Amino acid sequence: MRTNQKILKDLKIDTKLKLAALWIVYMFLFIYTDYYKLFMPGVINDMMSGILEGIQLTQLSLLVFSIITIIPALMIFLSVTLTAKVNRWLNIIVGLLYLVIGIASLIGHTWAFWIFDCTMLILVAIIIVINSWKWPLDI
Repeated sequence: MRTNQKILKDLKIDTKLKLAALWIVYMFLFIYTDYYKLFMPGVINDMMSGILEGIQLTQLSLLVFSIITIIPALMIFLSVTLTAKVNRWLNIIVGLLYLVIGIASLIGHTWAFWIFDCTMLILVAIIIVINSWKWPLDI
């Protein structure tokens, strides 16, 4: 006897879309981690006095922070639009860079949310690199 059951179809998702989605996740984690950091005692006072984590804020340091923050947003677009070969290598290189940034961000921090968020950033960066590395090649 046959019933009218609907069968779920598992569609194959293009690697470009997977990478774009992963960069969206990375970007949100990155931004929210910095946002929640504002709730840590003394952070806003330090920022208002021009200091962030012991670093004197200058135009150059803010430019560097801005570039580091904007790259994941750009990677969303680039992951969808670049050719597969360039896309693969760019995602591997940038993914590894942000893996290092995630690891470096853990240094000296003891707050549980920060350790958790940075661990998530590291895991997403690893997944980006793995998905890029395993990208099927057209032969």
